[in-house]
Amino acid sequence: MNIKLWLKDIVCTPARWAGIIVTHRALLKEFISKDLRGRYAGSAAGLSWAVIMPLSQIAIYSFLFTLVFRVKLSMIELGTDSFVVYMLTGLFPWLAFSEGLSRATGGLLENSNLITKVVFAVELLPVTHVSSAYILNGLGFILVLAGFTLKGLAGWAWIWIPFVTCLLWLFTLGLAAFLSALCIFLRDTQQILGIVIFMWFYLTPILYPLSMVPVSFHSYLRVNPLFSFIEIYHQIILRHVMNWELLCMATLWTILSVSLGFFFFHRLKPSFADVL
Repeated sequence: MNIKLWLKDIVCTPARWAGIIVTHRALLKEFISKDLRGRYAGSAAGLSWAVIMPLSQIAIYSFLFTLVFRVKLSMIELGTDSFVVYMLTGLFPWLAFSEGLSRATGGLLENSNLITKVVFAVELLPVTHVSSAYILNGLGFILVLAGFTLKGLAGWAWIWIPFVTCLLWLFTLGLAAFLSALCIFLRDTQQILGIVIFMWFYLTPILYPLSMVPVSFHSYLRVNPLFSFIEIYHQIILRHVMNWELLCMATLWTILSVSLGFFFFHRLKPSFADVL
């Protein structure tokens, strides 16, 4: 009987989260606005840092892979022979994912006073941190796409970009819900996640195409959930085609992340105030 109740909760919990987001959308908007303002409060460059910091990464990677390692890409296979173009296509979605996940994981601990003293929908906290990360990195991604358009790289397949980004946002939110709840009970979660994200980045084809990896390792890389998402971006932006198999995989990963992540958060939520 308990298994049936658990399965019912797993299926119904995402709908509850959707209801909470819609019902408290005004408060969520205020949380996101406050988070965005607070990120670079007092700094001279302000929100410009959201673009400056990724640009510094791009400059380093471009120097290493184009001038030092002299990486050559296949125009026929990838839709571009420019390493920088290939890297930019996957880097900003990754930055949104990794930053959103990292900040949301410690978000409940950072707002422990708010959780213990004020009655509100705690679910809004991971939604806030993930959303603000996607907004900030989305600005950089829009600039990249604008640059691609000026270079004549735009295509009709780009209409899929908002949908795929929404899927990635949901996937991130599901993981963030799970890890933020876990972090309250296991404080080492943030440190462990830092190591995992570092390794995850290099195991995702952002700085290299799959063709550069020995065939014997392809099946292992495909198990990586971010493989499907990043490869979809490569396909629709550079080759102007949608890979339906990858889209199905990304959708399945998203459903799994949202269902289990929200369920785990919902189950642990009654204990948050006591532990904090």
